[in-house]
Amino acid sequence: MEVYNTRFRSERQVVQFYIKPNTPQNSFSIRRQPHPKLGTGIYLFDHQSKLYAWTGIRGNSVRRWNAQGSNWQEAVPPGTSNLRSGDGIMHLAGGQLVMANNTAEYNGELILTAPSQGSRYCYYYAAGHLFFYHTDRTEPKPFTKVFACPWTPDQESRIDLSEAVVMDTKYIGETPFSWGQFQDQVLTVSNQGGIYVFSDNSWETLLEPDHTVSYQVYSMLNYYDRLLLAQYPSGNLFEYDGIKLTHRPDWPPKLPGVSSSAREAQTLAIYRGDLFVGVWPWAELWRYNHNEQEWHSMGRMFTHPEITDKQVHPYEAPAEQLGLVVNHWGQRVTGLVPLGESLMISTSSKGTAEWRNTYRFLNEPQRQEYGSLLELRLPGNLAAQVKWTTEPTTLDFKVSSDQLTILQDGQEIATSQLPASMLESLQGVTTHWRRGIFGQLKGRLLEHKFQIIQQNKQ
Repeated sequence: MEVYNTRFRSERQVVQFYIKPNTPQNSFSIRRQPHPKLGTGIYLFDHQSKLYAWTGIRGNSVRRWNAQGSNWQEAVPPGTSNLRSGDGIMHLAGGQLVMANNTAEYNGELILTAPSQGSRYCYYYAAGHLFFYHTDRTEPKPFTKVFACPWTPDQESRIDLSEAVVMDTKYIGETPFSWGQFQDQVLTVSNQGGIYVFSDNSWETLLEPDHTVSYQVYSMLNYYDRLLLAQYPSGNLFEYDGIKLTHRPDWPPKLPGVSSSAREAQTLAIYRGDLFVGVWPWAELWRYNHNEQEWHSMGRMFTHPEITDKQVHPYEAPAEQLGLVVNHWGQRVTGLVPLGESLMISTSSKGTAEWRNTYRFLNEPQRQEYGSLLELRLPGNLAAQVKWTTEPTTLDFKVSSDQLTILQDGQEIATSQLPASMLESLQGVTTHWRRGIFGQLKGRLLEHKFQIIQQNKQ
């Protein structure tokens, strides 16, 4: 799965193995996990099979989820000391690329030095280039530029900024909430609505920025033969086919009884073979089943307040009484991360903020639904990180009477329980190679086979 949800990119070396029933089976469970105690909002990212929660308060705090003990630990990913919003860490080839604090390092070696002036932010690596925004507000010539710097892991030299392809943005301070790829193209969308495409070593503007209207994209995800963009204020998805952008009305729909104004599709994921979308301001979670061509509501990720279309956002009156912006207590689904059997979900108020004792309109259980972690399970999914190798590798995906298993070069890397009833979905199965829900395979598939082995019953 390739997705960039608002602040962080998903782990790229994770494979999902799933069985999706032929008949509608919509039973699922959602469990609220212990609160990370990082204020009213967190964002999620995964790295090396570990889940991390980030908040912009307390010096950009990061905590790591300990699934075995069901608790949080104060820990940043290996090789990092601090992560700001828009910084990143990712596996690249056999090493680790860390993009943080105005610099970039690969396997601990500096490949991009800090600028003498201004700030670099919202990094992204794709198509043999390191991308980032750079803003300098120093007079008399303030600027915001978007850089595409050619660099690959096998280079011994640092990034040469004189070789970068640079685009000046229309407005000073433009910033992206997401990046995405479509085949060999790289897309970014700024907070002023500018949609910029890097292709054939040049920048093109797909949509001109306009600071007089609201148009933001908070997530991008490859889905079959399209790149999906999660948009505000429609709350819908747009799809990009490499040439044009098309609005998909009612993708996803809205819960009956909430306002149709100022809706934001913020988070995207693929889990158990379905498309998931988290929507502001009522923290709606939607699931799209491609086989059925239907959307299914997974409910809200908050239990309060009761939904209404008399106001756009939850708790507008308390927000105004406290001197906050009217949508301060809007409810976000900020993270959707497949991890093992589960889909991990995070929530937030409009911003990641400290809790104050003056916020007495919420009781303690209600307060802790802001900035929380939830675990959703649909039976039949297994996500696992594969090991990088420069040689051909063999992946085995096995289904037995009660479990799913993934092996790499004969070594088990993950397993999960499987309800016996789901085996019925394998009757009359057909296989499709290289194309599917995750998009077109960019690697080389040297050999593949599918077989059903009947075992004698005792």
